[in-house]
Amino acid sequence: MRYYLRNPKTKVINPPSLLPSSLQNDTEVYGRVSKMCMLREGMREKLKAQSKTEDLSRIGAVISAIEGYLSELHWYISLYESKREMFRDSSRGVEFIWKSAIVSRLYDAVNLTRPRFGLRGGNAGDSDGGNSGGGSNGGNGGGAAAAGGAGGGSAASRILGGRSFKQRRTQSTSIYVELGFTLLSLAVAKSMNAYSKVSSLDTEIECETINAMTPGASMVLEDEGEQGVEALKRASIELREAAGVFQYIMDHVLPQISGIRLGVPDLTPDIQYMLQMLSLADSDRLSVRVWLRTDKNQRKTPNIPANLLLGIQERYLNASSLVRTLQSGEFRSVSSDIQNYMRDGQQLILAQAMIYLAQVQSDNQKYGNAVGFMRDAREILAGLKKRNQSVHARTAEMLLRGPIDPLYSLYRRNNDTIGFEAVPSSEDMRARLPSGRALISKAIPYSPASAAPSSSSVPSSSSVVGV
Repeated sequence: MRYYLRNPKTKVINPPSLLPSSLQNDTEVYGRVSKMCMLREGMREKLKAQSKTEDLSRIGAVISAIEGYLSELHWYISLYESKREMFRDSSRGVEFIWKSAIVSRLYDAVNLTRPRFGLRGGNAGDSDGGNSGGGSNGGNGGGAAAAGGAGGGSAASRILGGRSFKQRRTQSTSIYVELGFTLLSLAVAKSMNAYSKVSSLDTEIECETINAMTPGASMVLEDEGEQGVEALKRASIELREAAGVFQYIMDHVLPQISGIRLGVPDLTPDIQYMLQMLSLADSDRLSVRVWLRTDKNQRKTPNIPANLLLGIQERYLNASSLVRTLQSGEFRSVSSDIQNYMRDGQQLILAQAMIYLAQVQSDNQKYGNAVGFMRDAREILAGLKKRNQSVHARTAEMLLRGPIDPLYSLYRRNNDTIGFEAVPSSEDMRARLPSGRALISKAIPYSPASAAPSSSSVPSSSSVVGV
């Protein structure tokens, strides 16, 4: 399954640029910084290679490279903080240059002049590799920074959601900006790893009453059997670990760079919260699938998956509202891949919830409402099916080919012969949506000491139901 973010990318640095002259002759420190730079170069090459392919089979190596560099970067930041005055007095400041994971170069595409970004942001470089020296002006972190950015507007760049975009470049002399983008790279890579484990995040339509009424028309996705369930659990854990990295960035990195204008919104509270929310929402989607497959006793009632799915789509709505806020402000070029992913994902999850709600209404002999919910679900899915570039189009098509039409025909027939009820309008049906139930998926904390979050299992079936 395709992921909706790009890998952040960067350029090379060299050891002397990271040390003040007073530490240049300390062989132990210099040797460790050299090792750190070597690990960073390995990470940079893997990020660059991954950005040019949709194949996620080697994403584990990308994660290992990032974590290896992070372990040394955390050490370097401790050194910097313990000798801050020494670094501040140094004239060896260099620029860390990164390319945004979420922002395209809108201004270049529409031939507008460079907007009102600060001196440390918004540059547009597209070339890969190369050194980037620079002065020490700007940034909260003092002279502890330099980097070059492997960029990517080439034809070989990954296509996300069917479209490609050129990543906008930003730069800063702050070591905390370097830490923030490296952690962001880790979170993105972990999310990609989760996506590589499953064919789809989407919840199959599966409950006892629906299966009994429409034999042979249930919609179950490809990840079958015990191995499929384990893959869903591992992917859910990976997404929760990514959410933990986003939380660490919010708690420990953003306060250090609050005075820096980067020209891209990647390291802003709204974007980090949005990305964390999406990670947990996608983890919730996988947890619902695990529960549907493993908790046989609870399959008898469709109202539980309906309410859980409504809670998930509310998270998507909240994330979309954050992007709309950004779109009306300075960062009007947030990638359409992200916007489409949230909009289409929210609509698909809402349609799935409505399918279950229609069954709830039918079970309660409210036949007009059952027809109304299923009608609206069909209309949403038909619209998504036409969006060929959407990562959700395939699931919409599968649902339409599976239980939707047989159930819709059945509900209409029941209403025409038994219920004789008026079918409410779409507006009335939206007003009758119940509140969603939140799952207990929580971010797994990121631990800088080990550079790898500790894993815990997906919530058990009983705990999901007991929310």
